[in-house]
Parts: sequence; structure tokens; C-alpha cells
Amino acid sequence: MSKRNYKKLTITMIVVVIGFSFLLNFRSSVFEALSSVYASVLVNLTNKNRASANLSELKVNPVLEKAAQMKADDMAAKGYFSHNTPDGKTPWYWFEQAGYKYEYAGENLAVNFEDSDDIETAWMNSPKHFTNIMNNKFIEIGIATSTGIYKGREAIFVVQLFGKPEK
Repeated sequence: MSKRNYKKLTITMIVVVIGFSFLLNFRSSVFEALSSVYASVLVNLTNKNRASANLSELKVNPVLEKAAQMKADDMAAKGYFSHNTPDGKTPWYWFEQAGYKYEYAGENLAVNFEDSDDIETAWMNSPKHFTNIMNNKFIEIGIATSTGIYKGREAIFVVQLFGKPEK
């Protein structure tokens, strides 16, 4: 192979590698943008499922959102996935910390999902999660997400809280 052909081949290979790298990064960015978990989407999906059962819409409560964020952040920071913390705090602890006084309360959790629709589908297919979503005693909702490490890989932790405030 002549020096000139070798240079052309080398330049062509560099252009191909750069182009391929660009496409992979672009594809990854598009995938991340399309496969995300959003609290507002989860609220809408939850209310859509409730509406299909003729149940009233849940109203977003900022205090429940705060409680959900504290719980999601705690799971992400400590790398656990459970209704109870490693040191024994129950879900009701987060309601109390946020200042939400309730007559009825509930919690749904999710981890290792990349899409809001997939989370809602999983919750609707789980008897206990389904019961919380369809509980007609709940009138308010708060959802939050946090990113952390779970079982050695990056994960999105999702906390969905339900409530009916004390009278």
C-alpha cells in the first residue's frame, strides 16, 4: 500500500470512528430523554387509572412531595430499597418529618425503572400497590425521585405517598 493510500485509509478510519462515537452518544442522549421517570407523569397515570375506576382524582400536596423526596433521598444516599430504613424508621416517619398529619396514609416504592409508564404498569400489576392507588380513602398524593447506587449500579428511586389529612 502506498503512503498516500495509507493516509487516506487512516483518515477515513478516524472519520468513521468519530462519526460512530457521535452516533452512539446521540443515541444515548435521545434514549435518556425518552426513557425518564417524572413525578408529574406518574401523578397523571395514577389519576388516569383511578378515573377508569370512577375514583376521584388525587390532588398533589407539597408536604407529601417533601416527605416523598426525603424518603427517596434517604434510600439513594444509603443504597437500600425498603419501606423501612436500615435503622428501623417506618414510612410514617417521613410523613411526620415533613409535617403531614394524616387520617390515612400509604406508600408505594419503585427502583431500577427507566420509564414512568413501566413503573405505573408494575404498580398496577402488584396487588398491594394497586390497592394503594385505588384506595378511595386517599385524596392527596406526593411523588419524588432520587438517583443513587443500588446493588452496585446507578438507579432511580421512586417514592409515591398517599394521604388523607387529619380533620
